[in-house]
Amino acid sequence: MVSLTSLVLGIPFTWLWFWIAIAFAVIEALTLGIVSIWFAIGALVAMLFAFVIDSFIVQLLIFLGVSLVLVATTRKVAVEKLKIGQVKTNVDELIGKEAVVVKEIRPYTTGEVKLDGKVWRAMSESKQVYKVDEIVTVLRIEGVTIIIK
Repeated sequence: MVSLTSLVLGIPFTWLWFWIAIAFAVIEALTLGIVSIWFAIGALVAMLFAFVIDSFIVQLLIFLGVSLVLVATTRKVAVEKLKIGQVKTNVDELIGKEAVVVKEIRPYTTGEVKLDGKVWRAMSESKQVYKVDEIVTVLRIEGVTIIIK
């Protein structure tokens, strides 16, 4: 049976893996990068194996193996599901909507359009001139400028 007195730096293996898992969980909570959590899980698995395997090298390999497999197989799905790093805006909803020209738009110069009650700087994708009160369609938004057709 395994000796729980096996030590690394004076700490039993099981406690060492427990504290490593806590450290990775805290790092994950502070950064929200969805990387450290997999290493926390790997440390917990290594902690469980520390009860039955006395070799720190084997435990370390289990920790690394579990952690890297989890990162490689589940991180992308987790990031997509949790939408980490994505700023939600309503700008995408404006694409395809119609706007009214309130300041003439000439080729290579900006004018203005009114869209949903707000005035936006606008620029034409074509070389066409758009007169005041014409109806235009939003193609895309680049910064604070609406590109119209």
